[in-house]
Amino acid sequence: MSRPEPVSLAARDIHLSFGSNAVLRGVTLDVPAGTTAAIIGPSGSGKSTLLRSLNRLYEPDRGDILLDGRSVLKDNPDQLRQRIGMVFQKPNPFPKSIFENVVYGPKLAGIRKKSELEEIAEKALRGAAIWDEVKDRLDSSAMGMSGGQQQRLCIARA
Repeated sequence: MSRPEPVSLAARDIHLSFGSNAVLRGVTLDVPAGTTAAIIGPSGSGKSTLLRSLNRLYEPDRGDILLDGRSVLKDNPDQLRQRIGMVFQKPNPFPKSIFENVVYGPKLAGIRKKSELEEIAEKALRGAAIWDEVKDRLDSSAMGMSGGQQQRLCIARA
């Protein structure tokens, strides 16, 4: 399995409100390919809202989101999510089995062979340091995992 090429991510003048509450007001950022970025600030300042906007879990009221210089706001959000993985402070596993959470992305990418999906799942779960805890219950619901396990599952999924 080859790694996808790193992409640059940019936000341009992002605005987002929930009713009359303006949460994001003109946010602009650039994350060059191959770099790591941290978004810091006080509670309630819009950090999680910005991240959710970048992955189109929330649609901005105005502004643009660019991958490698191309706007993604008119694309299918699932296609965007195949290229950007995010794990939030509060984990959000899908209400599916542990195995189905981890192979969600590879399945979207067209991988269907069970042996290949099993190999991908094991590698991802080992990388997230959770394999030994879950290897005997991959068909169990992710919702029954502890918070720390859910966090590591979401890292493996990303």
